[in-house]
Amino acid sequence: MTLIDYKLADVGEGIAEAEVIEWLVAVGDLVTEDQTVVIVETDKSQIEIPAPVTGTVKSLGAKVGDVLSVGSSLMQIEATGKVSKDISSQVIHGTQPAATTVSSSTMSAPRASNVRPLASPSTRKLAASLGINLEKVTGSGPNGQITAADVQSAKSGTTTSVSETGPSVIKDDGSGITLIQLRGLRRQIATSMSEALRIPHITEFKEIDATALLALRSELAPQFEKVGTKLSVTPFLMRACILALKNHPTFNSRFDAEMGEIRQYEDINLGFAAATEEGLIVPVMRTANDFTVSKLASETDRLADLAKTRKATTDQLGGGTFTITNFGSFGTWLGTPIIRPPEVAIAGFGRIAEKVIPVDGQPAVRMVLPIVVAADHRINDGAHLGAFVSDIAQLLLNPETLVK
Repeated sequence: MTLIDYKLADVGEGIAEAEVIEWLVAVGDLVTEDQTVVIVETDKSQIEIPAPVTGTVKSLGAKVGDVLSVGSSLMQIEATGKVSKDISSQVIHGTQPAATTVSSSTMSAPRASNVRPLASPSTRKLAASLGINLEKVTGSGPNGQITAADVQSAKSGTTTSVSETGPSVIKDDGSGITLIQLRGLRRQIATSMSEALRIPHITEFKEIDATALLALRSELAPQFEKVGTKLSVTPFLMRACILALKNHPTFNSRFDAEMGEIRQYEDINLGFAAATEEGLIVPVMRTANDFTVSKLASETDRLADLAKTRKATTDQLGGGTFTITNFGSFGTWLGTPIIRPPEVAIAGFGRIAEKVIPVDGQPAVRMVLPIVVAADHRINDGAHLGAFVSDIAQLLLNPETLVK
């Protein structure tokens, strides 16, 4: 007998652990090599992990909702085929040790099949909130896909709903108190935000007259529409940050607090906040140093779509050196952005709105853009931050410099 103790591998840059979101197999199932057996979630993305060999599932190393460290036992498989050299170190000879397994009684009931129900992320979220098991729902969509209407039709009339998959466990016992246990992306966000609070933030605010910026956007918009791209102000904001970072490289850095090391980068890996149903995700444009406004617009659309459908890869969600967030796109005047460790700065832009400001010494109504940048005070001081924000502001006041 060849028993494989399949361990959770390093699934991405700097990731030490992952949460089990959904098992696609149960103890006793037959699996084939490269068949997806489990979906895990890191603070970057959801990842489908395949079986390393063909064989029979003997045990599962965690329940849905458990967080496993890299190197922990993920599952054990009795191999019936050839075992490749790269996993030969995970072979167990003899009887499987009880200490490294989780008994089948603690796991979910065996699945009727190993085929994952076909449904969109939003439908899965709806099913989770209603306590609906998608395996028991018949899909009416194309190729049997389960729709939101199918989930609503399958909703039970009980007062208690408990979801064991999806972003959270929701329990409502009719007492007027709803208990929500964080799972998935929401739990990852909670963890990363707790870590971010350890950073000593300093913040600089500035407002600028956005009249010229809006005029240039309106002038260029028809050209973008011809190629199917809707031009917003966000690519201009990104381009201004990129050019300012070239003059202020200390803000394009990552800080290792334990080692006391600052890593300052020539390449600008620009992250931007994208809202999804489960929470904010930050896709990253790698080596964006020379990205034009057009390239920034198309890449923003492409990566945002991947993030919202949870199809972005770990590489597309990691390795950022600077992040921007456009509060205005959410209809918010302005906010105080939180730095994403190990980065050392983040820029935020608020909603452009009419405001009375002085123009040539006289009060005038202008469209005004609020700007805010938060920086890690361990790396940059107020003087550095003020100069950086001033450069961003000057570039946006003279937007033609952004499209040269």
